[in-house]
Amino acid sequence: MLVKVYWMTWGVIGLAALLLFAAGSFTMLTSVVFGFIAFGMIFMGMIAVLPVMASHPAPPKEDKAPAQELQPIREKPAHGFGIWKSA
Repeated sequence: MLVKVYWMTWGVIGLAALLLFAAGSFTMLTSVVFGFIAFGMIFMGMIAVLPVMASHPAPPKEDKAPAQELQPIREKPAHGFGIWKSA
């Protein structure tokens, strides 16, 4: 959502610049104002939009492999170092 708003704002600013240029009203002062606006938009992109785009987690994928049952290694429990002898 935030990325769409960001790109739509860029579109509106670009359209306004094109309209002013086509009308012949894009003076040096207007270009400075658009430069400040572009600087703010780039800064907003780095602060707000870029982290959302880079760190948005993907939905978890379901593991379709069947669960394997663990088999015991030995039938009888082991005795430690032969100290205790079982009867």
